[in-house]
Amino acid sequence: MHAQRRIPLAVAALTLALTAAACSGPGGPPDRDPDVTGTVGSEGTTLVLAAPSDPYYEGMDLLRGDPGVLRGDQPIEAAELVDGEDVEVWIEGGCAESFPVQCQVVTVRAIGE
Repeated sequence: MHAQRRIPLAVAALTLALTAAACSGPGGPPDRDPDVTGTVGSEGTTLVLAAPSDPYYEGMDLLRGDPGVLRGDQPIEAAELVDGEDVEVWIEGGCAESFPVQCQVVTVRAIGE
């Protein structure tokens, strides 16, 4: 009887592991509209959001939280983002109320070049 219980537990553990792996790492953006759009700007060596569609996000660090970075649907390195390039940005959770606002960025997608 113990062997019969181990098989469903093993299948459940494997399913959970595969699901977690599918949800992590570089992939597409969340299945929802972006939280904000704007252009890539820079403050020293930090890439920030400039000219945002919502002024609340002005100057937000685009790479806070180690987000996935895409050009269209293809993963790219953050260093490949171009100053002035149009981007869509997805965030997760709440943002720290500071200026500039501090949000956990999930995905940055460059939509222009």
